[in-house]
Amino acid sequence: MVSEQLPPRPDPWTGEPRPPRAPGFFKWDKPPKDQDSERDRSQRRKPTPPEGQGPVLEWYRHSQRYSIGMGLAGFVLIGILIGFRQGLDYSWLSIPWMWLFLAVAGLGMYGVFRLVDPAVGADWLKVGRTWVLLYELTDIKVRHRGMSMHLDLKDSGGRKVQVKVDELQEDRDMWDLVYNGLLHSVVTNGATTNWAAHSLLEVPDESE
Repeated sequence: MVSEQLPPRPDPWTGEPRPPRAPGFFKWDKPPKDQDSERDRSQRRKPTPPEGQGPVLEWYRHSQRYSIGMGLAGFVLIGILIGFRQGLDYSWLSIPWMWLFLAVAGLGMYGVFRLVDPAVGADWLKVGRTWVLLYELTDIKVRHRGMSMHLDLKDSGGRKVQVKVDELQEDRDMWDLVYNGLLHSVVTNGATTNWAAHSLLEVPDESE
């Protein structure tokens, strides 16, 4: 691919034109935004853009109800697994600190889902307090950590973001915006990549 074949870069303030549908998307079971019961739609919890950058175009956070449900599921699942390890003997439930352990595990699971908060503008990606300029990326790597696939990004200003690909793909429009930045950074800027970025997310090689 050459730079003349690239989809246009959106305006940093209006977000137009929006990029085309991006490859490398695998969450085909996601319902439309207005039907996604797992999604937090509260505008007061909408992330803010990095200082001096254009507005938030897309963002995702799991709803409190969904996060509580996952926390309770984690609480029950861990309890069942401990029971199996004890030969289906659940007498350990009479030990007070074991209940505390299960409660902490459930809260941890709640936090894992509740703290998912990626946000994207026309030319930036923010995850928590970290952010990068999507069209100035110098390093694009896909790495597996545990059972999750992570996208590790670094831009020309030295800023870094690590985010689960799964979290970016909770919103199809968000993934389209992110991918367009990856595409431009590789083709135009010669960003460093790895095999997984090409094979799993279909990011083209600079030489293609």
